[in-house]
Amino acid sequence: MANCLIHSKSSVKRWGGKVEDYLPIHELLDSPKATMNNNTSRMLTHNIWFCYHIIPKIFGYNITNSDGRSVDTVDIAMLHVSEDFKHRFVPTAQDYLKHLNVQPWMNNGVKFVVSNN
Repeated sequence: MANCLIHSKSSVKRWGGKVEDYLPIHELLDSPKATMNNNTSRMLTHNIWFCYHIIPKIFGYNITNSDGRSVDTVDIAMLHVSEDFKHRFVPTAQDYLKHLNVQPWMNNGVKFVVSNN
């Protein structure tokens, strides 16, 4: 999938309503793209934890689309992520983090400053 509009059209195809009904959810899921120019930005929002715990806190557990149909926000988010991974899987946060190289500054907020002496 390419962008929020395409994801929103996919949501309309699946649940009815209008593109505008779904756009805010898809925009949030893709918002890290604004700070990173590659797909590593997905690690922040394209995971099961974000879909199940953050999306409902922001949008509620359901939205009512313009056709009057109640749609689960977790389902909307999970479809978005699944589409971005070619419907192969929806990663967990651990799927991303297990490939992260832990840096010394990540431990207890201690950042070592290199001395020029």
